[in-house]
Amino acid sequence: MISLSLKQVAKITNGTLYGIDKIINNVVINSKMVVPGCLFVALIGKKFDAHIFIHDAVLNGCSAILAQKKIQFCISYIVVKNTSMALGKLAHWVRMSTKSKIIAITGSCGKTSVKEMTASILRQNGKTISTIENYNNNIGVPITLLQLNQKHKYGVIELGANQPGEIFYTSNITKPNVILINNIYYAHLTGFKSLLGVSKSKSEIFSGLQDNGTVIINLDSHHLSKWSKYIHNKNILYFSIKKKKIVIFFQVTLK
Repeated sequence: MISLSLKQVAKITNGTLYGIDKIINNVVINSKMVVPGCLFVALIGKKFDAHIFIHDAVLNGCSAILAQKKIQFCISYIVVKNTSMALGKLAHWVRMSTKSKIIAITGSCGKTSVKEMTASILRQNGKTISTIENYNNNIGVPITLLQLNQKHKYGVIELGANQPGEIFYTSNITKPNVILINNIYYAHLTGFKSLLGVSKSKSEIFSGLQDNGTVIINLDSHHLSKWSKYIHNKNILYFSIKKKKIVIFFQVTLK
């Protein structure tokens, strides 16, 4: 991670700093993973509130806390409106502060395997980070991006979703240089309702693509025509198993 002062963190997250300024070298969301120099982020979910673990994080030696309310511990802390959104803002800032080329991968199946293969290849050409296991949601993506520093040449980020809007959020945090939609199949229909719903959700990845970015698309996917308005002015690389006679080459610039 890029080292940041608490004043910088407060500015990035639109938070208020209480206590003395310190340098942060790591961000954690699990009190059991606290290390010296880290910022513990107290996330709130539908079934949990990590504010109850602030005491444990302090005892384990964290340097500061990011919370949604004032705390009663003798430690520097930052109060924000929403710790999950603050985590995303912090990750986005770190991502945009590096020159790393970021490849974002989504699809109904095979994302993790493609991510691992891509990262393995890129590591032969430079220092590379990639999504840990399948931590591909609105929390996992920021945690991965926060690992970036100026020495990383590449990042391979998996973007997953169970409902509309999730990939829009993570793609705009990630701001990828290259995106790959591996495939579109029937998956997570409870949240997406239909195959068209799946297709629309995966197409949200286009929203974060940088202006000079490259799109890699599986021609065997459903509802390709729905994506044309998002990619008409982008560099495009197609691949296909079924349409073997279609061969279209574009250069994917990762140098």
